[in-house]
Amino acid sequence: MSEKSVDITERLQKIGQTVTEYKDALAAHFKDMEVEVKDWHFAVGKGEKEYTVEVNVKIGIKPKVKA
Repeated sequence: MSEKSVDITERLQKIGQTVTEYKDALAAHFKDMEVEVKDWHFAVGKGEKEYTVEVNVKIGIKPKVKA
């Protein structure tokens, strides 16, 4: 595997971390709500001179249940 392939792979693995950071930022904004990542997917395509990355994140935001 070439260095470029390893570099791309490592960067793509950071997508999961970015989704978590995004969820945490939303949770901080909606402090009185529950924020949950319902589903997330990403797809990678490779063209002749570029990679195309598609990210789909489904997040649920609802009122917190008071006990």
